[in-house]
Amino acid sequence: MRSAALGCALAAAASASTAAELAPHDFAPLQAVAPGVYVQRGATGEAATANRGAVGNLGVLVGPTGVIVVNTGSSHAHGQALLAAVARLTDRPVVLAIDTQASPDQVLGNSAFSQRGIPILAHRDTDSFMREHCDACVADVKSKADSDLLAATHVAWPTRLIEGSQTLNAGGRTLQVVYLGWTRQPGCLAVLDLASGVLFTGDMASFEVVPQTQLGRLPAWIDALGQLQALAPSIVVPGHGAPGPSSELALTRRYLQLLLEETRAAYQHGDGLMETVDQLNLAQFRGWALYEANHRRNVHFTYLQIEEQDLKK
Repeated sequence: MRSAALGCALAAAASASTAAELAPHDFAPLQAVAPGVYVQRGATGEAATANRGAVGNLGVLVGPTGVIVVNTGSSHAHGQALLAAVARLTDRPVVLAIDTQASPDQVLGNSAFSQRGIPILAHRDTDSFMREHCDACVADVKSKADSDLLAATHVAWPTRLIEGSQTLNAGGRTLQVVYLGWTRQPGCLAVLDLASGVLFTGDMASFEVVPQTQLGRLPAWIDALGQLQALAPSIVVPGHGAPGPSSELALTRRYLQLLLEETRAAYQHGDGLMETVDQLNLAQFRGWALYEANHRRNVHFTYLQIEEQDLKK
């Protein structure tokens, strides 16, 4: 059972999201979810000029000797603002940034960190994915959330690459960096702070927000969510949505399971692609944010993946 203090922290984090949406000219404040662990909530909804594309959650961990940042923001200006927020919080230096995956709302702030010589850690596959796709990502974000702030944004690559799970010490905190293969996209990482038990999932989890699955490998992704829940974190910070208990990972997992199972059943029944896209509704998730924006597209790409696998047999 969560403590009253944790409940207050979660309520504060939820308030941060509202603040971000009601005051689009300011990025959301850092809100504590555990001792020395802070979250900057992304706005709920799709990237837009009003929210500056800042729709992903970012993390800050303050250690005895330095600060670790988990994901860097949606633009160079966002990265600068995040660093300024850290400086208001503590005089300890930022010693490491971690890209949990190559999502533009979470890695386009890299340039503000690399400009200061701060190392940026990512999986090798994330670096490869960024080099192949991120110029298009920048163009896509600018098309949806164009502003003077985004004009100066360019892609800055990770500078410290890993190939698997590892435990690392940075800033006096011990982090378990978890790699579970190609899940939501190649190179996804989760970050568990061992002192607090806070788990940052990156885009492997979204709480009460329908994820985008077009790049995902659903069976591996579903299995990975079970493995993350088995770590028994005290609180989970998803890529999108409010931080919550580890049991909420099962809800993301359930959405992906039903998406895969029901799309496969429609395919095996002989239903066509657009027929399946039009008719496959997951009613229990209709109240989640971005259901209308993402669910039909998820069905579309899941159907195509199932069809491709069938044709390879």
